[in-house]
Amino acid sequence: MFSGQRTRSAAPGTEPSEPARVDDRRDEPAVTAATMAPPEPETNAAPEEGDRAAAMARSEVYSRPMVAGRPVSGTSPQRLIYSLRRRMSSELERREEELDTRLRRLVGVSRANTIAVISPKGGVGKTTTSFLIGDLLSSALKLRVVAVDANPDFGTLASLAPDEARSENSMADLLEQSPEVDSAAELRRYISHLPSGLHLLGTPAQADLMEDLTPERYRDLLQLLRRYYDVVILDLGTGITDPLAHFAIQQADQNVVVSTPDWVTSRTVLDALTYLDLDRATLVLNQAPRPRRHSGSRDVIESKFARRAMSTRVTIPYDDRLRTMLDSGTYELAALDRAVRVPIKELGLTVGQWLM
Repeated sequence: MFSGQRTRSAAPGTEPSEPARVDDRRDEPAVTAATMAPPEPETNAAPEEGDRAAAMARSEVYSRPMVAGRPVSGTSPQRLIYSLRRRMSSELERREEELDTRLRRLVGVSRANTIAVISPKGGVGKTTTSFLIGDLLSSALKLRVVAVDANPDFGTLASLAPDEARSENSMADLLEQSPEVDSAAELRRYISHLPSGLHLLGTPAQADLMEDLTPERYRDLLQLLRRYYDVVILDLGTGITDPLAHFAIQQADQNVVVSTPDWVTSRTVLDALTYLDLDRATLVLNQAPRPRRHSGSRDVIESKFARRAMSTRVTIPYDDRLRTMLDSGTYELAALDRAVRVPIKELGLTVGQWLM
C-alpha cells in the first residue's frame, strides 16, 4: 500500500469498487442536456429529396399552356381558333337544348299526315332524309310513323333496317294480302321495325312486281296505312314529272325537297321547281361539305331557293359516321356529333311544326 492513501473494504458478498480517480476539473460546472445549445443551422445546406418533390411546380410538368385539359399553342392564331371552336360548341349545345325543348312541346296530330320527299336529281340523299325525318318523329314525338319506299327502281329504304329487324315481305305482299289485314298486329309482319319505333316498308325485289305498283296501287296502300299510322313518309325516286311523283305531291300534306349545296344540282332542282306549286315545302341541302376558302357561296344558293317560296331550309353536313351507321344498320342519333345532331333535330322540328 502506498502511504497517504486509504482504501475502503467492500461489503461482504460484493465486488470491490474501482479506486477513486482524481478530477482536475472538479470546480467546473457539469455539462448536461439542458445546458447544451442547439447547433446553428447550415444556411447553404441542400434540401432533402422529399423537400425537392414537394416544391415541384405544375409548370414543370405542364410546360405548355393548358385549356380544359388540352395543351394550347402559344401562337395567337391558334389560340383564337381554339377559342372560336369552344364558343361554337357552346352555341351548339344551347341550340340543341332549345330544340329538345321545342320538340317536346309540339302537339300531336289530329289525323294521318303524308310527307313526300322528292328531288329531280338522283344521289342527293332522299332516302337518308326520309329515314332521318321518320326516326326523329318516332323517337322524339312518339308518333306512329312508317316510311314507304316509293322508288320504282329498286329502292333501298328497307335496307337501312338492322338485319334482324328487316321483314322479308314487301308492299307488294301487303297489297296482295290487304283484305286480311284488320289490325296493326296483322300488319307487323310486312314491316321492318327500328329501335326508335320507326317502321319501314320496302319495295319488292322483282322488277315485274315493281311495274305493277302504279299510282292507283299506291293510293290503295295509303288508304290502308293511314288507318294505323300518324305519319306516312313517301320516299320518291328520281324525278318530279312522272305519274307516281305527281300522285305523291298531290297526296302530301307537306313536301321535302332535297338537293346538295353545289351549283349543278341546285340549278337542276330550281329549274324543276318552276313546274311545281308547293304549298308547304322544306328544302334540305344534304351532304354539305365543310366550309373552305375557295368553296362556293351557300348563301346565294339559299337565296335562290327562297325566291321559289322555299323559305324553310335545313343544311345537313356530310358525316362519315352517319354514312357508316346507315350502311351498317346501326343508326343512333345520340351517338352522332352535336354538329350533325343539331341540324337533324332542326329538320325534325321543321317538319313536326307542319303536322296537322
